[in-house]
Amino acid sequence: MEFRRAGAVALCAWCGCAAATGRDTPSGSIDAPSSGGSDASTNQNRPDAPVRIDAPQVTGSCSTPFSGVLATWDFTGAAGNQASTSASQSATGVSAGDAARSASLTAMTGANSINSSGWATGASPDPTKFYTFGLQPPSGCSMTLTSLAIDTKASATGPPSASVATSDDGFTQSSDVNPNAATAPALSVNASTAIVELRVYGYGASSASGTFRIQNTLTVTGSLQ
Repeated sequence: MEFRRAGAVALCAWCGCAAATGRDTPSGSIDAPSSGGSDASTNQNRPDAPVRIDAPQVTGSCSTPFSGVLATWDFTGAAGNQASTSASQSATGVSAGDAARSASLTAMTGANSINSSGWATGASPDPTKFYTFGLQPPSGCSMTLTSLAIDTKASATGPPSASVATSDDGFTQSSDVNPNAATAPALSVNASTAIVELRVYGYGASSASGTFRIQNTLTVTGSLQ
């Protein structure tokens, strides 16, 4: 996943997600594992691999506290099978990474979304099958994440269960996501200079060919202090 802010400084890349080739995506370096189909290639062995910083962090100031929307991803007009979608807006100084799928999922079409098949058929999340996106606070700031507004849709054979977890605790705690509605699960994350990765898991699919998408808009709310 490639990190950038409005004005276009590319900051860092995740291991374990597809290359940043979505619409409105500035150029930058990234190691690009496969998300299936034509999305190119690999880090299957380390689904929780750490972030690699490729460029200096954006310098910012927290002299004025901020509370509200930290970043938004807008999937309007996306085909669904794009490798990633860049953030459409972010709070001043916040670096928002692309929304992408993990390497073990298969890209599928689906208007106004990022869509995938290959979801877990078991009763619990598969740590290698997820959507990923994230945020980094400005230098000198701490960042609190309080909620996620997410609109998802599963096919008839897709996952009937979904959840969101964060890198703040190594993805061990999760909040439920309704796989067929717009929901706003609570987050409880505090970060200083660290990048916070969020992962959305779908599981319990009755067929590996079932699909699960994030559609319309995706928003993270919180504060800088």
